[in-house]
Amino acid sequence: MKIILDDLKIKYEAPMGMTFNNKFVISIAYNPVQHDRTKHVKIDLHFIKEKMDIGLIVTKYIPSKLQLADMFTKGLSTKHFKDLTCKLRLIDIHSPA
Repeated sequence: MKIILDDLKIKYEAPMGMTFNNKFVISIAYNPVQHDRTKHVKIDLHFIKEKMDIGLIVTKYIPSKLQLADMFTKGLSTKHFKDLTCKLRLIDIHSPA
């Protein structure tokens, strides 16, 4: 994201935020102790850890029910879907409102 913003000549000096709904992922990012369950993310883990150490990336826990990406990747109840679309300021043009 930082590279894209730089290419667009947009100055953004704050750390890039990464949100996760899994506290285990966040703990691995801060303490990359290698476990059998993390072998497949070995290269990515070191890349993220390096960026966190220099202050380019910060992580934040967001509960699953508040993850906006879920509306694009999971089947949700109508109420949950509408709650998420409101956060993105999307409107249903077919809704009789």
